[in-house]
Amino acid sequence: MQDDDDLVKVRVMDEFDDLESELAADEEEIRVDSSDVRTEASEIAIRAIRQGAEIGGELPVVRKIAIMLIMAGSLLGLLFGVLLISADPSDLLSNPTGIVDGDAVVAGLLVNEITEDGGGGEYLEGIEVQLLDEQGNLITRAFTDQNGRFMFDEQPRQTRIVEVRTDGNITEQRILIPGEVTQITITMRAGSGTNNVDLRMDSTLQDSVDVGTAVAVFTVLTAAIGFGAAMEALRGNSYRRTQWLCGIALFSRGGVFIGPGLILAGMALNRIARRQFEDWNDREE
Repeated sequence: MQDDDDLVKVRVMDEFDDLESELAADEEEIRVDSSDVRTEASEIAIRAIRQGAEIGGELPVVRKIAIMLIMAGSLLGLLFGVLLISADPSDLLSNPTGIVDGDAVVAGLLVNEITEDGGGGEYLEGIEVQLLDEQGNLITRAFTDQNGRFMFDEQPRQTRIVEVRTDGNITEQRILIPGEVTQITITMRAGSGTNNVDLRMDSTLQDSVDVGTAVAVFTVLTAAIGFGAAMEALRGNSYRRTQWLCGIALFSRGGVFIGPGLILAGMALNRIARRQFEDWNDREE
């Protein structure tokens, strides 16, 4: 930049030297001390170089590269945000375990309660286990094998109740959704009444989807701000505003770190070319 300043000064001085020679040749012309004009012209020319004025009106190379990097990083953020928004979570919400409807299995184990004297704990064979719907209507039944196991195949992902009734024992009920629990263990205890246990899981998938959508919208908005930063750098009016907008655009997270890296590189080049912004020149003056 100093070499350019010196070159401009030399050229301006030469032009005014020629002008002084012409004025000296004609004594009748009004003679003017050109030192002040010469200094002012030099300052104008130097300011033009600092602001990036080039032949053909093109942007300086450094600032042009900075704009391209900022736009590239913002574009990555915009693409990732659009992909996040366009993702359809309906399949995940309707089947969070990934089990195809009709292929879920309800399986379990039936044992006796261990008594205080150390007895019990045996597998119960030949005990009827009923599978009910949410209203308590019988769907099907099964009997435990010699190892106390039972199974209901090809159950849809709807609320089901597993019920076991035996003489002299408490009736056991387990409320579940097929596929959420791989296997249940039911312990038969002496007594009367009904023991109802709800094994259905509280799903947080909807909350996760809502958070993901909010993040996607935020990504798109910050990417749009990145394009605004590129336009601000193109105008060259305010260096500080350009850098602030670029800083906000970093949150677009395009390609995790690739997009922010490109924007940071653009900010670094803007720092190098800060003299080409009008507000920076005004502050120096």
